[in-house]
Amino acid sequence: MSLTALTDIRKYIISSSAITSLVPINKVKVGWTKFKDDFPCIILNQTSGTDYGYLGYGTSTAGSKLRREEFNIQIDIMSKTSRLETIQIADEVVKVLISGTCRKESDNDMYDDELGIYRKTQNYSYTKFHED
Repeated sequence: MSLTALTDIRKYIISSSAITSLVPINKVKVGWTKFKDDFPCIILNQTSGTDYGYLGYGTSTAGSKLRREEFNIQIDIMSKTSRLETIQIADEVVKVLISGTCRKESDNDMYDDELGIYRKTQNYSYTKFHED
């Protein structure tokens, strides 16, 4: 269900006009891509995940199996312009994702010498509940 979690997070991000005014929707991507001069952009990747079956998950009939999935999602915000641009975008991403759907776990600023860009990396935990 990793794809579902990543597309959910992307939908939350692109639903914010504050974010899409800073980063075009087509530059909010799931998974790594080859870069040219496609900045600013936001890249989403899953870094880890766990699944928990609730009591009776293995023995319940279909339709009454409850489980919880927890994902750690890495968000890379990249800019050729400035560190300030990555911070401004990140501030808007935080507002959207912590509004009840995610919890921010870490935040790191860096300069990527290889690409010649400013990069801000954030990690979020995201939980989904399912009934199989």
